[in-house]
Amino acid sequence: MAGHSVLVYARDEGFADALRAQKLPDLSISEATLESEARGAIPEADILLANPDLIAPHLSEAVKLKWVQTVTVGVDALLSKKLRRDYILTNARGILGPKLAEYAFAHILAYKKIVLELHDLQKKIIWDSRSTASLVGETITVLGTGSIGTHIAMAAKTFGMRTVGFRTQKEPVEFFDLIFGADELSKALALGDYVVSVMPATSRTNDIISSNTIRHMKDGVVFINIGRGNAVEENDLLVAVRSGKIKRAILDVFKKEPLPSENPLWTEENVVITPHMAGYADPDAVVRLFAENYRRFLSGEKLRYLVDFDKGY
Repeated sequence: MAGHSVLVYARDEGFADALRAQKLPDLSISEATLESEARGAIPEADILLANPDLIAPHLSEAVKLKWVQTVTVGVDALLSKKLRRDYILTNARGILGPKLAEYAFAHILAYKKIVLELHDLQKKIIWDSRSTASLVGETITVLGTGSIGTHIAMAAKTFGMRTVGFRTQKEPVEFFDLIFGADELSKALALGDYVVSVMPATSRTNDIISSNTIRHMKDGVVFINIGRGNAVEENDLLVAVRSGKIKRAILDVFKKEPLPSENPLWTEENVVITPHMAGYADPDAVVRLFAENYRRFLSGEKLRYLVDFDKGY
């Protein structure tokens, strides 16, 4: 009989097979794809590898629970004070930094090098050679300077950009030229030619991007949200896009998902919408993180990417 039992309950396939291939010691592995299967297996598991929203309704049934490793960065579904907090919670933020940085710069470069516009000309069979500007010397403001924000800043440095970070504590962070603290959001926003939000969903980040803060941004700023949808007051954002205050908004997360078909953001010319896919974590990467944390769990070491229930990240 294995010393520990993990239930894999994830929306995407492949996690259980990748975990079995790790051949981790003293670990029995079960998998659920349906809620009925999960309900039957959760009472026997002391570890869960799962999507937060799938397991949140069943936490009270996990009578042996010691540790939850989420397959996502966002853990909003597990943070309600009505839910139990007597277990270790870790997320996948450490492995998603490169993917989210790639997403941000795919869109920044597409904007800067007028990729969409040139493709439209191609479809019309129009040869219209145009010059494009460089990112060198421009400023990117990153809201959130954890693992994901740091990867974005590191990528920005390769393009010769100035990097500005906004975080709760005003302390230096690698790859950032300037850091602003919790009461200095307006200063951080005022500097960015590009503003990228990677903030977690907390009470302090609700509608942090609204008319009250957008007014501090540069005219013609490019805004990207790959953090959480709660951070943006969508109506205020729409007004700013239509006025030209925000030249382009690139949005991967929303307050309500899927984004309702009647939402005017869908058809706004200078808004790019993607279906919450910027931070997709492949099973192999998540399971490698789980394996490292499992070995730490066995030896009593501190696990990587611990989540503070009160802070929300």
